Amino acid sequence: MLNRRLKIVSDYIVGDALVDIGSDHAYLPIYAVNEKIIKTAICGEIARGPYDSSVKNVQQNQLSDVIKIRLGDGLSVLRSMDDADTITICGMGGPLIASIIETGMKFVRGTPRFIVQANTYPYPIRKIMAEHNYKITDELQLKDGPHFYDIIVFDYTEETVEYSEAELRFGPVNIDKREPVFIAQLEREKSHIEKILNGINDREKNIDKVVRLESNLKYVDEVLENVKDK
Repeated sequence: MLNRRLKIVSDYIVGDALVDIGSDHAYLPIYAVNEKIIKTAICGEIARGPYDSSVKNVQQNQLSDVIKIRLGDGLSVLRSMDDADTITICGMGGPLIASIIETGMKFVRGTPRFIVQANTYPYPIRKIMAEHNYKITDELQLKDGPHFYDIIVFDYTEETVEYSEAELRFGPVNIDKREPVFIAQLEREKSHIEKILNGINDREKNIDKVVRLESNLKYVDEVLENVKDK
């Protein structure tokens, strides 16, 4: 059963060939093939347990001829002859996804679309993708229980990609679209920072922490004011 986050990711897949890194039982590739969104897929798993689960699920769905499961570290599972129209990396923290992209881009042939679903802190993903001339073409935040998740779509461009600090932190499309979930996340973050600041008794002794928190609060306030003014 595909969860809501992966279902939304599937809506952004383009082309016939999908590469899914950290495939989580191969749910997304199986769904995408069955729904005729794609024709073939490669699933990458770094650990034996998830690898075995993906193999089992693909076999049970009788899709072993079109979905290949490979054991390896991130994008290193790709081979020089592999086609990839879309690469998905979902269900991980932002720093880990950024590291997978930074160390693995050399294995990627061509300029496929990237779709990431980050559980935490997507800032480094936006930064590393911009360095590789990948522009954010869509993004959104989802709320699942108390948690917020980011889905970001990147497409290659010949032009230089540059984002402001606020755009790297919060996402240029999020800032522009001003969806209710995004506003709620900003307000939640603002409240959290203010609570921490109010709990610091000796500001001089904790000056580095105070400066960092106040800087974060400044960016949140600026984006919130921009959102509310429009």
